Parts: sequence; structure tokens; C-alpha cells
Amino acid sequence: MNVLHFLSAPAGSPASEEFWSETASALQSGNSVLAYFFHEGATALKDPRRPDLVQKGLHLFCCPRAAETFGRSGADQATLGGPGLLAELIERSASFRSFNVT
Repeated sequence: MNVLHFLSAPAGSPASEEFWSETASALQSGNSVLAYFFHEGATALKDPRRPDLVQKGLHLFCCPRAAETFGRSGADQATLGGPGLLAELIERSASFRSFNVT
């Protein structure tokens, strides 16, 4: 099952920590996990947990502007695309979970 996790919260926020925890759990459960980073969520591209989860099958996608602004050093690890890509990811996913600052 494809699961899409949408992250717009900055690194270190409760929502970001929840993103990492739920993403690891979903991968461990055998799901195919797609992550789309938007705005400050692109700081996840520089997170030290990213390489391990990518190795376990996490697929990374990111807003180009967010990658340029917040995730420069890790942007080459993600497929960049805007609203059209995000719409396609949502359409392909069985479930969608958003992690953002409330």
C-alpha cells in the first residue's frame, strides 16, 4: 500500500518528530512510503535520519522552492516538483497524512 506523508513543519518541531516516527513505523510495516516536503518541511532533507529511511525504501519528493530555500544540501536526494506532482502522489496513495505546525 502506498502511504503519502506530507511534511511542512520545521526540523525539531513536534510535527516533524511525529513525521519521522510514523514514517519509520509505516516502512517497518511493509508499506511503500512517499514523503513530500513543503516549505520548512524541506529541512528534513538534511536530517540525519533520512539516509537510513531512504535505504529502507522511503521515496522523497519536494517542492523546488522549498528545496532551494530550506533543504539545499539534501535536495539532490529528492524528486522536485510542484502542485502537479503532489496531486499525482495523492492520487496514487491509499492514505495521506499531513504533518504541519498547528
